[in-house]
Amino acid sequence: MNQGRRWLRLALNLALSVGLLLGWAPGWYLPAAGTQGETYRYEFEQPNFLVTRIVIVLDAEGRGTLEYVEKDIPAPTRAPVTLRPESLARLRRLAEQVAALPSAPPSEKHANLGLSKLSLVVNGQPVTVAFTYTPHPALLELGQFFRGIVTQHQRVSQIEVARRYQPLDMPKLLRDLEADLNARRIAEPAALADLLASLANDLRLSLIARNHARRLYDRISGKT
Repeated sequence: MNQGRRWLRLALNLALSVGLLLGWAPGWYLPAAGTQGETYRYEFEQPNFLVTRIVIVLDAEGRGTLEYVEKDIPAPTRAPVTLRPESLARLRRLAEQVAALPSAPPSEKHANLGLSKLSLVVNGQPVTVAFTYTPHPALLELGQFFRGIVTQHQRVSQIEVARRYQPLDMPKLLRDLEADLNARRIAEPAALADLLASLANDLRLSLIARNHARRLYDRISGKT
């Protein structure tokens, strides 16, 4: 394990300890049913991927927890999740499309892609779907959205740790983030605005990193 990952694991463990002191603990969160009974659970497993397992549970307000396991870090990473209003609206729209399907959507067997499981409660009605690959657009977008939540958390965690302990790594991390944005692997690009604006004005970082952060901020803010 390289030094950067050691620092990342240390920082995440510290954050977990603070969460415990504040009364929050991963796995203890039970999603609220909400006014219409919505809950959203996504699971993914593929032991050969860099992220081998994902579990995300959200309530009707878009609040919940994520847990994922990285291939070279056996201990799972856990964190709270709070979706932005526009993301929650998107999630509800997609869940309603899946719930409205008259029968099980078509699915193709591609074990190399991993197994995805969706367990939804939409307007009080439970919906469960498992697939490796499906051409159904709502299911595909839901899977991409949930995996994008994990990718977003990974990038933000890496950037925050590098900012404090390894600022010379920042240009590479920002290039990685831009690649994820280009490939639409970030669930909520707008949620990164405050972080990028702060990086753009952090004099501890190199000019290259600050300028790159400013360009990404302008991009997700609609200024370019």
